[in-house]
Amino acid sequence: MEIESTIDFLKEIEKFKTCERVCQTSSNGRAESDAEHSWHLSVFLILLENEFDNIDFSKLLKMALIHDLPEIYAGDTNPYRDDIKNKEENEKLAAGKLFSMLPESAAKSLSSLFDEYINQESLESKIVKSADKLMPLIQNLCTNERHSSYRKLNVEYSEVLEYMNKYFSGGVLEKFYQKLISEAHNNGVFSEPTAKVNNA
Repeated sequence: MEIESTIDFLKEIEKFKTCERVCQTSSNGRAESDAEHSWHLSVFLILLENEFDNIDFSKLLKMALIHDLPEIYAGDTNPYRDDIKNKEENEKLAAGKLFSMLPESAAKSLSSLFDEYINQESLESKIVKSADKLMPLIQNLCTNERHSSYRKLNVEYSEVLEYMNKYFSGGVLEKFYQKLISEAHNNGVFSEPTAKVNNA
């Protein structure tokens, strides 16, 4: 193992702890970091391990832990209010820059995992993506009394349905989605629809 380059990489990804997301934590006034989000997602997937057949669970967890690492350079992009046109390309470039710090074998391994996640062709990548989409609902339910990122950005329930529905098509994650989206809607997590002006 190339110890020096591995240490340099670990120092660099320490910045992941400071990459802020729009969602808040239950600590008043503190944004959730990408590192916290990835940890939360990984624990969620561990709890679902016995729900999936014919998957490489080790690969699944590795993918969950590294899927947002390129945001150290690319930043977190909100799917509702940020410009997402170049999101994938920006993150690919960031991944290349970040993983190139590692020894060749490790760089190839992490790059391959990230590419697999982006391409969304394997079962593991689709599971991670779908589970990832549920985490903001959980986070906002945890902080709803004083903060909702959906209300802050004026994101309505209908917008969330339009964005989220395509990631779920049966199975246990669909059940979690229906439960969470219903609870969030019933508890006022989303912005109220804008009233239409009657010009008649």
